[in-house]
Amino acid sequence: MATRWALLLVACLPVLAAFGAWSPDLQPSALRLLVAAVVGGLAPLFWPGLVRARLVRNGLRLGAWCLAALAMTALILAMLGRGAQRWADILGVCAMLLPILLLGHLLAAALQAWQPTRHPAAAEHAGAARWGAAGMAMMAMALLGAAPLWLGPVAELLTGEHPGIVDAVVAASPVTHLAVASGLDILHSPWLYQNSNMAALPVNYPEPAALAFCYALACFVGLAALALALRRRRVDAPIF
Repeated sequence: MATRWALLLVACLPVLAAFGAWSPDLQPSALRLLVAAVVGGLAPLFWPGLVRARLVRNGLRLGAWCLAALAMTALILAMLGRGAQRWADILGVCAMLLPILLLGHLLAAALQAWQPTRHPAAAEHAGAARWGAAGMAMMAMALLGAAPLWLGPVAELLTGEHPGIVDAVVAASPVTHLAVASGLDILHSPWLYQNSNMAALPVNYPEPAALAFCYALACFVGLAALALALRRRRVDAPIF
């Protein structure tokens, strides 16, 4: 776990540097969003994967890894914040990041567990299976995160007949959820204002209570899918 945590940290720092996390002009709320999004996006690549067809054991491993990623998020924010990041704000964005991490990792775990069972002697395939599942989960979460960009034009065309379509597209993005928790009006940030039509449309951000319910439901479905996949295997069968 410690090695994977260190590798995740090494992977996150250059990405954050490339996105300007060290810039003194970056407002605190934008920094919280940036750090949470980068750590949340890269964490599945380094998760320990499934080892045995046991739901409780794998659930504990998955939960421990998500908490480790949260600790990294808080550490990086405290380090880069230069005293401008209040712990209450850091804990707020971490509280939103936790269900996002859980959902992404549950999706990766379910994808890995649903892969066809191979002979136990084929242990060399375990790493490839874990990476493949993590990659697919990351792609799914990235597509959701970018929903306001690639679904924005469609939402604008349909807004006359379906007034709530714009709010639905914005609410579908985990990046929006992190922005709400960070206190950032992301649709009116300079980059999105120039590159997305959503900034010119009337939008209502999702309420925290609604987000909590939706994530709880999604994580329950993900846990059920993982449990069903694990039941297909022998109790002590390795997961490849």
